[in-house]
Amino acid sequence: MKNYLKSLLNMIKKEETQAEEEGRELVERVHAAKDGWIAAQSYFESVSDPDLVDYAIYELEAARRKYMYLLKLARAEGLADTRIFDDNNQAVR
Repeated sequence: MKNYLKSLLNMIKKEETQAEEEGRELVERVHAAKDGWIAAQSYFESVSDPDLVDYAIYELEAARRKYMYLLKLARAEGLADTRIFDDNNQAVR
């Protein structure tokens, strides 16, 4: 009986650790997506060649959508990381 309880507790701890790790990975992905969006904005603002403007717009919109998707996913997962959301569950800028 003791062994069963020990193994059950170990399994629960392992699942909690795995969930925490997945949460940290999602936080990192959100931050990377935000950095990508900022970089795309900077690139768009610096481009002057008409051929590159279309590309810059495409990259900017793709980066924005990726960031918004990951924010939505983080909210759905219930992440409460203050580096992503403020007290009102709004994205930190």
